[in-house]
Amino acid sequence: MSAPLVSVVVPTYNRVRFLGEAVHSALQQSWIALEVIIVDDGSTDDSPALIAKLAESDSRIRPYRQQNSGVSAARNRALSEARGEYIAFLDSDDVWHPWKLQLQVALLQSRPEVGMVWTNMDAIRPNGVPYATNYLKRMYSAYQELPNETPFAEFTSLSQLCPGPEVAGWEQASVGVGNIYSHMYHGNLVHTPTVVLRREWANRVGPFDTTMKRGGEDFKYHLATCRQGEVAFIDVPSILYRTGIGDHITNRENSLYFAHSFLRTLQEEIRDHRDKMPLSRRELSQLMARAHDWIAYESCGTGLRLQAFSHACQAMRYRGTPGSSWRTLVKSLLPQAVTKRLSRQQTVATT
Repeated sequence: MSAPLVSVVVPTYNRVRFLGEAVHSALQQSWIALEVIIVDDGSTDDSPALIAKLAESDSRIRPYRQQNSGVSAARNRALSEARGEYIAFLDSDDVWHPWKLQLQVALLQSRPEVGMVWTNMDAIRPNGVPYATNYLKRMYSAYQELPNETPFAEFTSLSQLCPGPEVAGWEQASVGVGNIYSHMYHGNLVHTPTVVLRREWANRVGPFDTTMKRGGEDFKYHLATCRQGEVAFIDVPSILYRTGIGDHITNRENSLYFAHSFLRTLQEEIRDHRDKMPLSRRELSQLMARAHDWIAYESCGTGLRLQAFSHACQAMRYRGTPGSSWRTLVKSLLPQAVTKRLSRQQTVATT
């Protein structure tokens, strides 16, 4: 069997309700020779039976099963088995538009210096009903933190860069191309299930971090990818992102975990790749201050007052001035009943 052009990486855990639709959306991609690598991360529902049935019905599906080890371990297993020139990521509760890979591969083939391309996305509810378009910048607040309006050196219409699918409106779609490594320090800009990257880049980046069990591994992976060179963003929704699933990361405790993961990634990046970071010492200090501010804010919201106080102090130390940290610092010192009352008053004042 000849090697596929694209290897589709599908980690799954207890997603039997949505897995079939996700896999079919990959198999129905236009004009693309592909393989679909499904790694069942120890599901306890009927996923194994469904995966076996899917694999029996289509030889392009390559199923694997492992003990429950987390989404990063499942993706890493699939990456180790991938044979395609390009790697695409698909979560087992999302849905691709049928032209997704055709569009992204066309861009990568026309721009050999670009190693990764991702897209916008629309959001759907668990029952598949759409509820938000162009959801990427709403979900990833780092887009609002960028110092410039766009992080890309080149921003043009898609039709000027590559041939696209026969989909209404794609010619007017905008695409950004450039090295955005320094902009990624402000937070993640890339949603993994929209990504296609060259396998040679994936080999250079290495595996997802399996120690980040509850989130943050995507940011670390995409930051490392952007360190490799130029990337591209197509401002067209190519997937339907399913929200409202029970174990999606939404609550305050998980936000605190994300904040800690973000700080850890920044610290490791500075330690291991400072020579590649085009930032002054002052700019790095400002980034570290923001990272500590985030932890302080989330800690205060979860009642971890001593932790909030500690990180607010560290933020002020990095910044050299109190900045916005003083608010969290004061809240961490006030009795909890007082902070709750102030929070309620603020909510009433803004409604």
